[in-house]
Amino acid sequence: MMPKDHSLESRARTEKDCQGKRFRVISDQDLWELADILNIPLHQVYLQSMEKGILPLRYFRNMPSITLKEQIILQTSQVAVVGAGGLGGRVIEGLSRLGVGALHIFDPDFFDETNLNRQIFADQNSLGNPKVEVVQECCRLINPTVRITAHRIAVTDQNQDDLFADVQVIVDALDTPGDRLTLAAIAGKCRLPLVHGAVAGFGGRVMVIQPLDGRMEMLYGGQEEARSAEHLLGTPVLSPALVASFQMMAVLNILLGKNQSRDSRMVYMDMEKPSLDLFEL
Repeated sequence: MMPKDHSLESRARTEKDCQGKRFRVISDQDLWELADILNIPLHQVYLQSMEKGILPLRYFRNMPSITLKEQIILQTSQVAVVGAGGLGGRVIEGLSRLGVGALHIFDPDFFDETNLNRQIFADQNSLGNPKVEVVQECCRLINPTVRITAHRIAVTDQNQDDLFADVQVIVDALDTPGDRLTLAAIAGKCRLPLVHGAVAGFGGRVMVIQPLDGRMEMLYGGQEEARSAEHLLGTPVLSPALVASFQMMAVLNILLGKNQSRDSRMVYMDMEKPSLDLFEL
């Protein structure tokens, strides 16, 4: 129980949305001060606030597309993102802004000049630094309530399934067929949905792969040693930005239990035509 003189209620205020509906909100500064005064973790203060019906102001513009109840679900969710480059970096940044409570990120690489054309955390200051550590620090500044665990490793062994013990969904932001097949096998062992995303040139695709459904093998079976289409066609910034947005929406739907009947469809995007097509696999 919070002391009366340091209560969430005393610091909350009322705001109206664009439709005139009233919400009780509270600022980051007040929540940070309360966490410090009460000596409790910041993410717990945010959760307590929302459970009392007081929306952190940083999430005010999520409403009503994301309700307060759904924001609480996100705050208590955990997601793994494998790959912190063009796709993964944008997914991690977006999920941090959405308020997913914990992110586990995996990537063994360092930022280099070839990343500057598309990777959101690649800049002159990050060159030469480990991707996961740069992403972790940047996202702490974006949303310090999100607990980000950085793993500077590649996920290349099907026996690494213990790394995903606490998550509800895995995001595939890799770029080689062999690594994708390994990740799909791990997701199958863990009985977790895998949000597959791939980019090449001005195109890309997104698909939710359910445990052991075999659709990653349909896409990449027999190509374990092949180079990815991304390496053959290049990757301008437009395609990872778009594909990552579709991946984030898929993660959001999984965590909130929405649109599950549509999981079997693959979305294919061609930005040059432009076109967006749905395929049943």
